[in-house]
Amino acid sequence: MPRFRLSRRSLLRGTAGFAMALPALEIMSGTAHAGADIPKRYFVGFAGTSTSFPTFDYDLLKPDALGAGYDIKRALQPIADLGIRDEVSVVTDLEIPWGEEGSIPAGGRHIGWHAHSTAPLISGVRSISGSNESANGATSEVIAAERLGGDTLHPFLNYRVQAAYYRGSNGDGGDRGRITYRDEGGSIIPVDPIQSPRLAYESLFTGFVPPDPADAAAALSALRRRRSAVDLVLEDAQSLMTRLGTADKERMERHLDELRDLERRLDEVSAPTEGACELLPDPGEDPPIGGSVENGDTGGYESGGAYSDEEARATVLTDLMAMAFTCDLSRSGSMMYTMAQCFLNANPLFGAASDIHELGHYGVGGGEVGLNAVSDGVAWHVKHWGRLVEKLRDTQELDGSSLLDHTAMVMLFEGGWGFDPESGDALSVHSSENMAVLIAGRAGGLNAIGGQHISRPGGHPAQVVNSALQAVGIDHEMGEVSGTVDELFG
Repeated sequence: MPRFRLSRRSLLRGTAGFAMALPALEIMSGTAHAGADIPKRYFVGFAGTSTSFPTFDYDLLKPDALGAGYDIKRALQPIADLGIRDEVSVVTDLEIPWGEEGSIPAGGRHIGWHAHSTAPLISGVRSISGSNESANGATSEVIAAERLGGDTLHPFLNYRVQAAYYRGSNGDGGDRGRITYRDEGGSIIPVDPIQSPRLAYESLFTGFVPPDPADAAAALSALRRRRSAVDLVLEDAQSLMTRLGTADKERMERHLDELRDLERRLDEVSAPTEGACELLPDPGEDPPIGGSVENGDTGGYESGGAYSDEEARATVLTDLMAMAFTCDLSRSGSMMYTMAQCFLNANPLFGAASDIHELGHYGVGGGEVGLNAVSDGVAWHVKHWGRLVEKLRDTQELDGSSLLDHTAMVMLFEGGWGFDPESGDALSVHSSENMAVLIAGRAGGLNAIGGQHISRPGGHPAQVVNSALQAVGIDHEMGEVSGTVDELFG
């Protein structure tokens, strides 16, 4: 069926010609209003922590209630504080399988715990051996960049908040300090993240001039022209009503109702008089790198060791990622908030004189004290990931939609809790049972009914990543892991 043209000529050709030339406008369906031509964005975050504490067969992340309107526990409190529960779904009861060297299952990890769940988590491809901690397949932000990047200046951005390893020689962590890998002709190549806020700022904005506000004014003028076109269609269509037969008149009335609804929706759109894209303030010099602290040195944590103001670093890097998406400098990104087996000092973050990793090993005590501390560590990561969700939700596109409407975001955690096949312990933080993934955004019908809690026993975390890629229009299964979480799409 031919498209309806917004012109007097097509409206005034006569009853028969008019009826044949009157299909539903694409703009009436809401496609154009929702920004059909606006680019999609993709983001993945990583937290180097498990989500519970030994001796407890539960965590303070997993909601009790399933579906929409889920309850918020301690580890997800930032979701409530930021007012983004309706934008975030929580997928729980996931699992990465394990095996001994030579018998590691598809999408699985080596039986040894430290840093071996990361590879299948970020790539969907099994670990190779106990001595190899690198991923063995391309990671999702690289895959997304290949499809979404277009002519952007930065096909993908990969940042890391934790500035140093904070043990031993205090280096960059090697494979424990990276989550981005690309496939170069069958060879999987690691891509080191930017951990310096200053370097991230300079590489993002050097030579970049934000669009002139006149561009936004032009968009507003175009919106007004669209409104005038609708007024024209209504005026001329109504003049034809007396010339139509009963059936055509009923058909016309339906279209007039749609046009009036379109007119109402266009009136609700307030295009900004200035673009949201802007040059952010220079963050200045990076905070100094903190010294390493050895295991059990509580005094080292109390005196500020193993800390390089990661709070400020996370804030700046999140702002940069959000503005990169806003200015269309990049459409794909990753943020490694903390390294696998994270030794970042938790004391300046939330008053626990230990590191994130040791919190799961009685670093500040056992029982509820230990569980609360681990949960606060999880919540710190969720806070910064959630802040990006909030910023994208609150940034308006020129068509009135938000950036988040065109984005899919996931948050991955290194571990869950449960059985540790390496030690044989039934309840351990060294476990890839009971894992959880957070997913936000509205691209492709994602979270169409709002944020919800979905239990998927035995599902692989990479299936949530598959779902996020699907949401931004990429039909790709991560490595050896197939399937998606269909409930995420309503």
